[in-house]
Amino acid sequence: MKFFISTPLGFENTALLEMKEVWPYLLGKDAKTHALSFPEVEVMMGGLEFETELFQALQLNFFLKTANRLLLRMTSFKTKDLPKFYQKFKSLPWKEYLQHGNVEWEVAAQKSRLNNEKRLQESAEKALSEIFAGQTGETPCASIYIRMDDDLCTISLDATGEHLHKRGWSILKGEAPMRETIAAELLREMIGEATPGEVAGATLCDPMMGSGTFLTEARALWSGQFQRDFAFKQWKKCPKLFLSPSFAFNYEIPARAPFKALLGMDINPEMPNITEKNFAEVESQLKAYQRDQFKPQDHKFWAQNSLEAPQGTDTLSPIGKAPQALWMVVNPPYGERLPVAGKGGLKALAAELCRLYKPQKLGILYPEKDKVDPAPNGYKIEKEIKINNGGIRCLFTILTPL
Repeated sequence: MKFFISTPLGFENTALLEMKEVWPYLLGKDAKTHALSFPEVEVMMGGLEFETELFQALQLNFFLKTANRLLLRMTSFKTKDLPKFYQKFKSLPWKEYLQHGNVEWEVAAQKSRLNNEKRLQESAEKALSEIFAGQTGETPCASIYIRMDDDLCTISLDATGEHLHKRGWSILKGEAPMRETIAAELLREMIGEATPGEVAGATLCDPMMGSGTFLTEARALWSGQFQRDFAFKQWKKCPKLFLSPSFAFNYEIPARAPFKALLGMDINPEMPNITEKNFAEVESQLKAYQRDQFKPQDHKFWAQNSLEAPQGTDTLSPIGKAPQALWMVVNPPYGERLPVAGKGGLKALAAELCRLYKPQKLGILYPEKDKVDPAPNGYKIEKEIKINNGGIRCLFTILTPL
C-alpha cells in the first residue's frame, strides 16, 4: 500500500530521519516488534511517499513530531473528463474503510482540464451516496483528499485526523503560541550532530518560554503520543490492537529524556503556572505507558525578565546549582510585544543573552529582516534555517562560542 507523510516545507528530511529512528521499534500484528525492512522513500516537496504494510504505516502517527499528517493513497490516475473520474472514484474499496458516506472533503485542482473543485466534489459525493445508499452518519467518519495536478488525479484517505501538531497534552496556551511541529524541528536543528551523551549532559533553557512549547517538546522529543484520537481508529479496517487502551505497553522503545534539565522563565507571572500544567500533562502521559522505565525530568519554571538578570550562569540555579552545559532556545515576541535589549531592540537580543548567560548554544528565531549580523562578541553563527512561523518569514539562527 502507498502512503504519503505531509510535512511543512523544509521539514521533509527531518521527518525522514524520525521515520528511520522509530522504524525498528514499530509493532507487528502479533504485538511484538516487527521485522519489516525500511521502505524506499521518495522525498518530495512537502512530504514523503513510500509503500509498506498498513499496520506499520499507521503507527507513524504516534511518533512523528515534525509531520502534518499521514495519508493513505487510494489511487492515482490520469484523467481529463468527469465521467472517468466518477467511475474511478466509485470503483475504490470505500466500504472496506468507511462506516458510511458522510465525509469531509479536501479538494484542490490546478493545471488540469478538470479544474472545477466544486464539480469534482459533487461527483465524488454522488459516487459515495450510491455506494452507501441510505447510510448517512450524523457526523463525518473520515476525510477524503482529492488532488488534480497536470491532469493527474490523486485520491487519498486521511489516517490522522486533527493535524499532528495537536499532541493531546498542551492544556493551556499563551499569546501567539508556536506550533509544536516547528518547535520539534528547531530543537532537532539545535541538536544537530551532537551525540546523545552530549545532549543528555546539557541543560536547556527558554528565557521567554510563554506557555512552554519548546520545553514540552524537548521533554517528549523521542516519545510516542497515544492518548489523542486518530482518524484511522474510525476505519472498518482499523487494526483491533490500536483500539486497546494498553497497546502502547508493547513497544520496546527506551524511555529517554533528551536533556539533563529543562529551565524556563517568562516576564509574565502567569506563564510559569501555565507551563507547569502543560509539562505535568506531558509527564503524566509518558508515565502512563513508560511505567517502570519512567523517570521525572528535572525542571523549573519561574517569572523573571531574562534581560534584567545578574550576569553569569549562576542565575540559572533554581534546581540546585548552575548548569555545566547550558543551551538556550528562544522564540521572542515580535512587533508590539518586542522586548527591548538595551537600545538595539530585537537585533540586540542575541548579544544580550550571550553576554548574560554565556550559553554553549543559543538558538533564536527572528523575523528574516532582523537577521543576527554580525554574531555577538565571542560567538559565531553555526547555522541559519529559513522557516515560516505563523505566516512570518523567519530565520532560526544557532550561535556557538568561538
